[in-house]
Amino acid sequence: MSRISRVTFVAAISVFSIFGAAEHSFSQGAGTEWPKDIERTVSSFNGDDIDIKYLNAAAEQNQAQTWVQLATPEQRAGLIEAVRANKSLMEKLRAKNVEIENIGGAMVAADGGLTIYVR
Repeated sequence: MSRISRVTFVAAISVFSIFGAAEHSFSQGAGTEWPKDIERTVSSFNGDDIDIKYLNAAAEQNQAQTWVQLATPEQRAGLIEAVRANKSLMEKLRAKNVEIENIGGAMVAADGGLTIYVR
């Protein structure tokens, strides 16, 4: 194999390896994983911007629904405990007729609001 062929071959392998790693990283990104430190965020949340999203098994699958479904019982229990620890948030959720035991996930929105996912 000539020197140019080897360099071209090595460069091609490198590009495909990097692309494959980037694709895996994107598909396994924050959108499909339990949000880091969400329990602490929920327990200390004191804003009024709360968005309730109801997840329906018949609805089209999306990233939030995926990570809520993949959450462990310990993650859900920790989140529910964090909600209960925040009396102000509990009152706001009750006013919106959210059954606390049905909370499946939560996420901080880009604007600082809180999105609660209900199963």
